[in-house]
Amino acid sequence: MRDFFTRGGIVSAGLLASLSPAVMAQGFWEDSQGRLTLRNFYFNDGYRDGGEDRKEWAQGFLLNLQSGYTEGTVGFGLDALGLAGLRLDSSPTHAGTGLLPVHDDGHAASEFSSLGVTAKLRWGDAVVKTGTLLPKIPVLVHNDGRLLPQTFQGTQVEYTGIRDLYLHAG
Repeated sequence: MRDFFTRGGIVSAGLLASLSPAVMAQGFWEDSQGRLTLRNFYFNDGYRDGGEDRKEWAQGFLLNLQSGYTEGTVGFGLDALGLAGLRLDSSPTHAGTGLLPVHDDGHAASEFSSLGVTAKLRWGDAVVKTGTLLPKIPVLVHNDGRLLPQTFQGTQVEYTGIRDLYLHAG
């Protein structure tokens, strides 16, 4: 597992832990949600010019947990994204499709995973998120076309307080 102890994740966990349980219960837990998505992906890149085909098969697990916000003028929240991939079939002669990471010896990884934490803050019509992000904005869209989605580390701000105007910065 990588990306577990990020600066933003540690700071946000400390801030949330310092809040009283009574404040945390209001909104934080009630508005929380989670989703587990399973993806089974087979990729076959057949060469018609006589080269060796590249083909791999893998199972993906995406656990997306999102908290609500604490009560008050400024609301705090925390999201977590757990990603895991398991190799079902691959060999050194068929590896390299981009579906699975490949080790230096040419073998595809038998498993790989990551855990991303995102701290979020809501103040009026503004939302600030920092940590692991899956952006979908005109200048940056995460790739979700393979076994696991592409993630980014950073901070983004969204503002919807003006009618017919949506501001997004990162």
